[in-house]
Amino acid sequence: MGLGASRADHKKDDGYVPPSDRARARQAPAPSAVLTDPDVAAFDPTADKHDYLLVFATERSRSSETLKWNEVRETWFQAIPGDEEKKTAGVELLRRDWVQRFGEEEECPKGDVLGLCREHVVDLLARRSGLQLKLSLPSDGARRVYCQLRAPVSLLERKADALDYKFKFKDEIDPGPAFWRRSSGTDRVSGRPVYDEIIEDATILDREKAQETLQQLYAQGRCGPADVAVFADAEPTPRHWSRRVHALERISDRVPCHNAYAAYAPYDAAPRERHLYEEYPSVRGRTLFLPKDRLYLTKRIVDEVFDFAVLKERGLVETFVALHDANHGEMPTTDWLQKRWVFFWRAEATRAGAPLLSQTYMLKGRSCPCYMRPWAQPLMEIRAYFGEQVALYFAWLGYYGYSLTTPTIVLTAAGIYEFVTGQSADDEGWWKPVQVSLAFFLVAWSALYKDGWDVEQQWCATKWGMLDFEEEEADRPQFVGDADEPRRLSPITNQNETYYPAEKRARTQFFNSIIVALLALLILVIFALIFELEYKLLDVLPASLAGYVLPLLIAILIQWFSRLYNPIAYYLNESENYQTQTNYDNNLVLKVFAFEIMNNYSSLALTAFFKGWYWGCISGDDNCLSDLKRLTGVIFGVRFALALWGIVGGGCVSRSYKAFLKLVLPEADTNEDNDGENPMHDDVEEGDRLKALEHPAFVDEAELEEYEGLFDDYAEIVLQMGLVCMWSLGFYYMPLLAALEILLQMRVDAYGLVCDSQRPTPTPAETVGSWGTLMDTMSLLAVFTNAGIIVYTTKSLEDWSSNEKLCAFFVVEQLLLLTKALAHLCSTGIPTRLEEIQKRQEHVVDRHKHCRFEEVFEDDEDEVAGLKRGHVDRSEVRERSQSTTDGMSPFTRSRIAYLDEKLRACESDVTIARSQYRVACKTEVFNEDCGVSYSRRTPGLALGMVTLTVLEAENVGQRHDPVNASSCRAVVHVRDPTPRHQRAYEGPPGPAPQVSKPAKKPPRSNELPEDLRSAGARMVFNQTFSLAPVKTSKAEIFIEIMDHAKRLKRGSTTIALSDLSDQRKQALTLSILRPTATTTAQFGIPQEAAVLYVKAQFQYSRILPIKRRIYRLLEGRRKITQDRQNLRLGKAPEHQWDFPDDPSRPDPGATPTA
Repeated sequence: MGLGASRADHKKDDGYVPPSDRARARQAPAPSAVLTDPDVAAFDPTADKHDYLLVFATERSRSSETLKWNEVRETWFQAIPGDEEKKTAGVELLRRDWVQRFGEEEECPKGDVLGLCREHVVDLLARRSGLQLKLSLPSDGARRVYCQLRAPVSLLERKADALDYKFKFKDEIDPGPAFWRRSSGTDRVSGRPVYDEIIEDATILDREKAQETLQQLYAQGRCGPADVAVFADAEPTPRHWSRRVHALERISDRVPCHNAYAAYAPYDAAPRERHLYEEYPSVRGRTLFLPKDRLYLTKRIVDEVFDFAVLKERGLVETFVALHDANHGEMPTTDWLQKRWVFFWRAEATRAGAPLLSQTYMLKGRSCPCYMRPWAQPLMEIRAYFGEQVALYFAWLGYYGYSLTTPTIVLTAAGIYEFVTGQSADDEGWWKPVQVSLAFFLVAWSALYKDGWDVEQQWCATKWGMLDFEEEEADRPQFVGDADEPRRLSPITNQNETYYPAEKRARTQFFNSIIVALLALLILVIFALIFELEYKLLDVLPASLAGYVLPLLIAILIQWFSRLYNPIAYYLNESENYQTQTNYDNNLVLKVFAFEIMNNYSSLALTAFFKGWYWGCISGDDNCLSDLKRLTGVIFGVRFALALWGIVGGGCVSRSYKAFLKLVLPEADTNEDNDGENPMHDDVEEGDRLKALEHPAFVDEAELEEYEGLFDDYAEIVLQMGLVCMWSLGFYYMPLLAALEILLQMRVDAYGLVCDSQRPTPTPAETVGSWGTLMDTMSLLAVFTNAGIIVYTTKSLEDWSSNEKLCAFFVVEQLLLLTKALAHLCSTGIPTRLEEIQKRQEHVVDRHKHCRFEEVFEDDEDEVAGLKRGHVDRSEVRERSQSTTDGMSPFTRSRIAYLDEKLRACESDVTIARSQYRVACKTEVFNEDCGVSYSRRTPGLALGMVTLTVLEAENVGQRHDPVNASSCRAVVHVRDPTPRHQRAYEGPPGPAPQVSKPAKKPPRSNELPEDLRSAGARMVFNQTFSLAPVKTSKAEIFIEIMDHAKRLKRGSTTIALSDLSDQRKQALTLSILRPTATTTAQFGIPQEAAVLYVKAQFQYSRILPIKRRIYRLLEGRRKITQDRQNLRLGKAPEHQWDFPDDPSRPDPGATPTA
């Protein structure tokens, strides 16, 4: 399936090599990588590709149109992201350029202003963003300037780190359950399998062995230089470095992987984590980025400088668009997608994808069955190219179309049965088993479909790493402030922000709701008049002709009203001035569907429930089921015809018509050489290179239609779902037509995205949003419409009175609601396997990225033995231990008893330490990046605290340079030498600087002469400072001795917090660095070194000392259990013990120690 799929999904069991054989094979150099997969790009250092295109329009020099500075200023203010200060600074920069170019003129020609804005934008992008820009002019003389943009890989990595952007783990980090359950035999005692890979991964390496293994892997080219050593800070215990070494061994061995759902984790640029993340081939070498990642991160970098949507809205920029050409030479390309997605019948069976992402046919190397191929899509490649939002839409479209298979088969079979038998639901008789069964089936299907999609949506989010995704939204470009108070001081950030009162929006919403309701009522009145006209036409036209003329008119009006109302809905929604795009879209959905439900379904409801009672049916009966069948059939026929008409384009040979020709006859405009590739991306021949250079591909992309989003596509399909589940009882072949329409729309939408429109900017997404709620709404409405059709439209209850029918309606409606509820109960919800996969992903991330080990305190020898057998049985271990002491000499038993006593004491200490550890973990969490603990109760609050006592200073003053002690103070503050962009915390590293009281002269004594005492050779401070919160252990305490009388700095010194890592109070003697004004070179007099005596303690974690104590206890316990086992086997102990019977023991009464 290409880059988007797991490259190890298809590896078979026969590729497995046991750990011992892999260790021997690891001695040989790593084989050179050879590209054998045609879906992989080759490295091309000469590639000159860019990801985005920025197009600036220009004006003729003689144009009389002008722009005022006030207009440009307001646009610029809104286009610059950030707070008030940043926006104001940006406007001032533009004003400076304006004055340099135009002087004090307040109104200038538009062409000159556009040129100034273009130069200013390019200059800021180049200086502030770090992007690489390339300017070019069109060869055809068009009034445009093209600016191509791309971000260096290093800049993308820094941005991903700052955003905590999630990347996929390599497959070898967690190869899957099939790999971990490999067994080479069974335990002789229990008969259970011995899991070789679990034992291998649990093997603890000492530091020397780990260093040796890493250096060997690096020497053979199996790992990078960043992995060649143990990280002392990030890997404090053998478990930490052993985990990384074993992972690197699996990666270098390329073990067979069977995990189709690899974990995702936020990216960290730390070298110790680089090996975790999957890398993908590209023309720029192997990178961490899929095409959609590169485009998304680049867009976020650009958005920090300018919001080009605002500049485009105000006409200062013509377009800003992602380029299809960014993927030229990489996979997937537009040609690849066109061949295997649009023309699905031309795709190889192993690359066609599958209807559902959760199906095993989606895995690489698996073949999709022929009967599923019409619904199959390469969703992994779609996601890699377009991003999760577009891929999720097509996943939903494919799921809906695939789900229509069941109602298509059932209802088509019912229609054929009625045709063959001559029976009809319109026949007289109170019991219609077929129609009643179909009503319950449709209600149950609509409920199960929605529940099934919720599960499939979870599969997609798990597969794509989108679980719990949240993104901070920026203001919409169209959002403007209130006319009376356009900007106000925010009560949250204390910064000026664009402001629009919620009360005004509420009033506008109320009036807009009235307008929408009146329009919906107008639709109802129009359709009622059409039925009245039909009743009149029965006197003029034959019933057969009148029965089709008016339904055709209604079907056409439904489509015409939809297109007429859409601009009105957009205008009303725009008038409500929403700040974020999410709020805008949600309210637009409500407006559109409040109207569309009435527009699409009111004529059907009038026909089914009121026409026979008020106007009369065409057949002359009171039950208009035949009329309902005719109307539903005509409505769906018109939908299908308009879909084809949209492709043909009204007889014009448009791009859409070419798409239709390619769908039907792909060979008509292709040949064997280009294999149906898009001419935009064809490789040029040597003789045509000059022409290609004169007319590059991005020029054609700028001319493509702008991507309009997925709103209309979602709306159309949700309305179609309503027709299927609500009105299929009136026309049994509706699901069949719906499935064909979905199949056609899926491929035409795919062609439009790949070849016919500009590339959308990839956007992450976890769900389909409010469209899922509308699916539930359609399922609920299906209960009432199907109950109404059974009771009022068919002739089942023709002889019943109105009251009896009403009672029957409530009974059927309740039964259908019960069916819907039972369908929801029968759906299993989130499958157990999916829950296990999600929990496994969390565990893998915690284990490899956050270095959390659930079993960190459970490694005694007996439990490790149980792990090797696949279980832990303490009673069995005790029985075996007791039985092995039989037949031993009293000398050996006494030593074992001595070790047993030490083991019980050690176990007691471990239990106490574990309890302390659990208590500490409830209140704090240790931040590995900062090196200090943070509070759990108050997120973001660092718990680091420095207690510093400044005692006294010596030799700050000299005979030749006296210092008045009473005018000197000590200034203490925390500073971090780490560059600001590399810090893992926000704000300053510690509290504000603190100043001591004035120093004092020491008491008179014979040790210090009076002249030195008066000169300040010794100054006594004796003051304690408490510095909190300290946010990082990489900071240092900076102490300055300031002479406030002379406003001089007499000296300074520092204490690195890393030197206080034991969290104990230390007495330190610090060398004071004095200013150059008092050096020996100036006075020619030798000076004694100035020193400062302090006591310092850095408390930064309660968890860490407890963990270290537990590690020491566990190491002692391991030694005890090891020598106990040696004594049982008749071997000598490997460690030194003060056994009571040891003749070399110096003090028999002393407590035995290890």
